[in-house]
Parts: sequence; structure tokens; C-alpha cells
Amino acid sequence: MANMFDYIAWRGDLTIDADGFNEADGAILARFAYMPFEYFQDPPENGFTTVRELAEQSLFDEKLDAQERWKLRDRELMDAMSKSRRFADLRAGYYFSRFDEKLETQFSAITAVLPDGRYLIDFRGTDNTIVGWKEDLNMSYLCPIPGQITAAEYVHRMAALTEGRLILCGHSKGGNLAVYAGAFCGEEIQERIDAVYNYDGPGFFEDVLQSGGYRGICGKIHTFIPQFSVVGMLLGRGEKSSVVHSTENGLHQHDMYSWEMRGPGFVHLGTVTGGSRFVDSALTGWIAEMTPEQFELFADAIYKVMEDTNAKTLHQMRENLFDTVVSIVHSVGDMDEDTRRAVMECVKLLVINAGRGVKEELHERGAP
Repeated sequence: MANMFDYIAWRGDLTIDADGFNEADGAILARFAYMPFEYFQDPPENGFTTVRELAEQSLFDEKLDAQERWKLRDRELMDAMSKSRRFADLRAGYYFSRFDEKLETQFSAITAVLPDGRYLIDFRGTDNTIVGWKEDLNMSYLCPIPGQITAAEYVHRMAALTEGRLILCGHSKGGNLAVYAGAFCGEEIQERIDAVYNYDGPGFFEDVLQSGGYRGICGKIHTFIPQFSVVGMLLGRGEKSSVVHSTENGLHQHDMYSWEMRGPGFVHLGTVTGGSRFVDSALTGWIAEMTPEQFELFADAIYKVMEDTNAKTLHQMRENLFDTVVSIVHSVGDMDEDTRRAVMECVKLLVINAGRGVKEELHERGAP
């Protein structure tokens, strides 16, 4: 089944100005935002440089080999983009990153110049840091979170530096940031926005959905979710979602590398699965029964449990799975029964997926 790599091989000989920007291009550039630019020898922070030049700088940089995201398929994607006419000469720059444990925020954005003169403002989703994971939890009871405010500020900055039309884009939390920034960037900037591409990003509280800013941008939002969506089904949305086919199972469908493509777009389905609707209903009902103060305490409890493992990333938790489980069991010992049960249910899901990650990694290394 075709994925974004097959799309690049098929459409890569045509530039975007020759064959217009589409949902597949948006998905590839949404994933491009995950590249570990902060670890590049010369991060593209001021001005623009081409994707080809970024690849030449990064693909042979041994220091990047230690970065967890670079070990995944992102390195392969950078290589494929740099060898295609469609993406190699795209200019990217004004990279901005903020990581603050006290504010519980993990933010990153970069802007690409399309051949037709438009500027694509690209927001990174949640990385595998525990701080980034906690920020996602914060979205369930708090709005705006620091990352959303920073996203709107970044759009203001790029709008002041440019004169062309704008596209906003992002996957996961990055999709949520793109929508929020588009809604709260002000009418003058909003009029310059042609489209917002949201790939399986969570929704918003009702007060955001009823705001004038959101209503002003709603008709320009293109939202895509896999058939078993969890992240993209959280909270509410006013725009219609397009359901796309993923070759993965369960929560792993959130990975856009698993989204099936056909021609210049995805393989579209009619609706999400019954399992996705059940999870959405259960989560919505569970959150609705909790006050914001209660959910904040619950989120903080989960975060404390994860902090007590002394891991900084989910990858480190996977690498030390036994110690992680021991630490978690010890950490919940002093919690009241209801909180302990809820925290353990949530962490159990994390551990199950972490165990699968370890198994897959061993398989890739050739272990029996």
C-alpha cells in the first residue's frame, strides 16, 4: 500500500507550482516539522535555506545519530525530499523552538516558502519528551496553553516578515496549534490565510468553537484523522473531518507514515471505527464528569509518576521498561484509591504501547 514515500517517488518530479499544493504535500511538510533542527550545526533560525542544503548538512552529521527522532523514518524522509524536484528547492527557515519544564511546554515551528509565493507555517506536534506529553494532557482542561499562545505569536511574527498568502499546517498537537493560531491571529492576518491543514490534532473547548476567530477560520480548515483516531477525537471541533486509511492498528494509526495514499491524496473512508467512537465517548464522558481542578490534579499525578522514573523521554522509559514499572508502582502507593486506579489505567496503556515499541525495535535489530 502506498505511503508518503511512494507519493514522493510518484509526484516528486513535478514542482508544486507545476502541480498544485495538496493534502499529501501538507502531510509531508507536517512531518518535516519534526526534523531535529535544534540539533543541526546551523539551525535555519534567520532567513531561509533549501531543503537540499539542510539535507546536505544533516544526513552526514554523526552527532544527529544520537537524536531519537532522527533514528526513525524522519531521516529517510529528509533524504527523499532532498532528492525530489518537488521539495528539494523549497526554502525553509525562521525555525523557533521553546522547551520549558516549568511552563510544561514543548514548542517548535518552521516556515517554508512554496514556489507559488505562499508561506507555509509549520508547527511540530508532540515529540517523545515527557514534558511534551504532559502539555497534551494540559489541553484537556486548560485553554490557552503556553504553546497555543506561542503559536499565535509566531504567526504574527511571520506575517510581519512576509507579504504573501499563508498556509498553516501541523500534525497532532501541531495541528491544534495551527488551528488555534489561525483563529486568534487577528482579522487582518486571518484574511491572508488560504488554508489550515490539521492532521489528527485534538479539538477545543466550546468557548473557542463559539469565538469569532474560530468561526472566521473554520471554513478554511482541512482536518484529517485515521479510522481509529483517539488524539484527533479529543474535545470538539466545528469543521468536518476527513477519515483516512491507516495500515497500523490502534493508537499507532496516529503515525502519518502509516496513512495510505493514492495519487495526490489519501485513501479516504466514510467514518471512523466503532472503537474510535467508543473511546471518544468514554473519554469525553470521563473528562466531562471531572472539574478542571480535578483533571489538573489527575494530570499532575500522571506527570509525577512519569517524572519519578527519572526518564526524560518515552524512549528512555521503553529502554528501561522493568525499572519504569517498578518506579510507577512505587509512586502510586501514596495516592488515594480513585486517583491511583485512574492513573494506573492511563499508565497501563502507555506501558502496553511501550512494550510493543521495544518488541518492534528488537525485531528491527534482527533479534529473534
